[in-house]
Amino acid sequence: MDRLQELEGKVRETVVILQETRAEKAALEARVQELESRMESLADTVRREQQEKEHLKTSLQRLEAEREEVRSRVDALVEEVARAEASLRERR
Repeated sequence: MDRLQELEGKVRETVVILQETRAEKAALEARVQELESRMESLADTVRREQQEKEHLKTSLQRLEAEREEVRSRVDALVEEVARAEASLRERR
């Protein structure tokens, strides 16, 4: 009889442990799902930021090219003004 009660006690303990384990498993699965969703969200954010970075890089390159073009034009105009001034000095 004692052996039977001892076995019943062990079965009850096992059932309790099994229930706790199932509850922990469900909680862990929910946490994993939450973390996977967060990771996907962060990956989307990184992708968007990389696209924005590429867009900004392209815009910066375009602006630098435009700046160089303007600088070349200004330098050409300054040279032309200098030649005109030199020509006026020679005429005086």
